[in-house]
Amino acid sequence: MNVSDKEPELHLNDFDGPLEVLLHLIQESKMDIYDIPIAEITKQYMDYIYDAQQLNLDIVGDFFVMAAKLMVIKSKMLLPTVVDEATDEVEEDPREDLVNQLINYKRYKLIAGKLKGYENKRRQSFTRSELAVSASKETLTVPSPFDKGDIMASYVDALKHFRYNQPLSTTVHEWQFTIESQTALVRQLLDCRTEQISFNHVIQHSTKPEEIVTDFLAILEMAKYNEVRLKQKNRHETIEIRKGPAYGSK
Repeated sequence: MNVSDKEPELHLNDFDGPLEVLLHLIQESKMDIYDIPIAEITKQYMDYIYDAQQLNLDIVGDFFVMAAKLMVIKSKMLLPTVVDEATDEVEEDPREDLVNQLINYKRYKLIAGKLKGYENKRRQSFTRSELAVSASKETLTVPSPFDKGDIMASYVDALKHFRYNQPLSTTVHEWQFTIESQTALVRQLLDCRTEQISFNHVIQHSTKPEEIVTDFLAILEMAKYNEVRLKQKNRHETIEIRKGPAYGSK
């Protein structure tokens, strides 16, 4: 470039438009963007266009429009300042419009840089598409015979009989309970009672968490097929289990 050593070195292919060139020149020369030395910035900008032409780079019309605008501002800056004697108002600074454009461009560039960073960060993540789970016909047509929130509260209360804050065993053993076996247990208990049994009665002799889990799943399965009816006065009371219209049909 035909500029002194104190002037910034420009990489011509790195600029997207005339405002970016001006912003680079101002920042590299450590100029005050609100008080641009228009003669100096105009010289540096014209040197940029000249060097681009010497390197056979394509300079679009916007760059020449900006050059003309800088020349107009420079010429206005050479004229004496006019003061309106009637209102004591000073004539508008010819650089004001250019300064506003540069400030807005700087803001947009900053926001664009942040968005680009977010995009790059997002590209490093993978989101699995939503899994579609088809509902069964019974789920769509038959209303639930109990309140899920209340029955889950009773289930959690039952599990509190065990101390989960103790160290977990590292021994892996086979699950000893099945829904079928625990369903048979519930039927056996119901056959011994004329009216109803409670969920606490079902699990009163349980010694392992998996047994309570299977008991709970068993009564839910029976309720689904109307083998039993579940009732709970409130979420602090135990679940009452009664024979349903389909009891014993399976």
